[in-house]
Amino acid sequence: MEKKSIEIYEASSVHSDRESIVDLLAERPEQGSNFLAYANVVCVVAGTGTLGLPYALRMGGWIGVGVLLLSLIMSIYTAILLMKCLYYNGKYRLSSYQEIGRHAFGKPGLIAVWFFHSSIVLGAPIMYLILSGTQLKGLVHTDAISVKAWIWISAAIVAIPFVTMKTLKEVAVMSVFGALATVVLVAVAVRGSVMDLSNPAYADVGHNNIILANLPTTVASISICFGGNVVYMHVEEAMRYPRSWNRVVAAALATCSILYLATAIPGYITYGDLAKSPILDNLPQDNFTKVGTIVIIIHVILAAPILLTSFALEFERLTDITVARRGKVMEFVWRTISRLVVVGFCGGIACTVPYFGDFLSLLGALGNCTLIFVLPILCYFKLIGWRQMKWYELTWCGIIMIIGVISAVIGSIDAIKALKKSFDSDNA
Repeated sequence: MEKKSIEIYEASSVHSDRESIVDLLAERPEQGSNFLAYANVVCVVAGTGTLGLPYALRMGGWIGVGVLLLSLIMSIYTAILLMKCLYYNGKYRLSSYQEIGRHAFGKPGLIAVWFFHSSIVLGAPIMYLILSGTQLKGLVHTDAISVKAWIWISAAIVAIPFVTMKTLKEVAVMSVFGALATVVLVAVAVRGSVMDLSNPAYADVGHNNIILANLPTTVASISICFGGNVVYMHVEEAMRYPRSWNRVVAAALATCSILYLATAIPGYITYGDLAKSPILDNLPQDNFTKVGTIVIIIHVILAAPILLTSFALEFERLTDITVARRGKVMEFVWRTISRLVVVGFCGGIACTVPYFGDFLSLLGALGNCTLIFVLPILCYFKLIGWRQMKWYELTWCGIIMIIGVISAVIGSIDAIKALKKSFDSDNA
């Protein structure tokens, strides 16, 4: 067999069986295109984190723009390292992030990855339901339906594709519409920010270059904008050309960053220290903003099943909910029941903690900083080794891990304090 260059997965260089990696990365004709994979990543990653970016700049100052660009570079790098770990042994592809953790650190690694992974693939849909419910309440002016009722209505809508579509390959088509919805949302946010530049209410807003005390929380809030690690393994698994992963993930994250900058900079310039999360609460309440609200509701309803499917596939694999094990009919029955329970759980938590901005910060700090910046490097060092890396690569890895750990710890503490303050305010 011809030994082709495998630039995407240099992990194979530590194994003698290089041809087995070639076989693992061979074309998969039955799978989806690179464009669908790109759209999947953009849909999941760009998401609702876009709406919190002007507020993230409010917390940290203009340095947040630099943090965003640094997060982009770090996220691309760790996404590539993570995918190398999937193929580390040169004989077979690992099935998930959890499997990477288990192969690297045994049962403790499996439990650690499972915990942080679950906090994202369940936490992000919970955040989506909070956003969808609150925005629907503002959109439909009636006292007959409460925010909690709108959250449950959103959960019921999300349950339809989540239950009926079994794998990410089937859900992938939805991601194209989700990605387009994000572009429309950004356009609405930019338009509203530019219009409000002449609004007297925002004439004397303040801006900061850097607020050191809030920097870890700013990093945590921005990190959620690059939280695609939880689905990368399943997206790559559904790719026809897995060799193209590096180009796909780099292009997708770069696209997301362009959308982020287009939202964050005008939003912070206009609203400054009055910026809210989500930014929709600042924008002029006209028909265009209503369109943006409708678009974001559509987006979260399309994006939530992608993340939930990622969780469900792992759960069903662990519990043997397969056709081979249960039979076609019972597999469908058990899969339907388990997925409805998952949606019910997410809806219940969303009704209990209906604070979008605070929940966004906690999710970014607790789960994303660890899954995106810390664990991929630790797993890579353990599975493939750090001795083959250049000194500057090791330095770069050390910087990423330090940023990730500090942001996770301090960001989580600050987010929990903010949640407590929100609860206390409501109960006062």
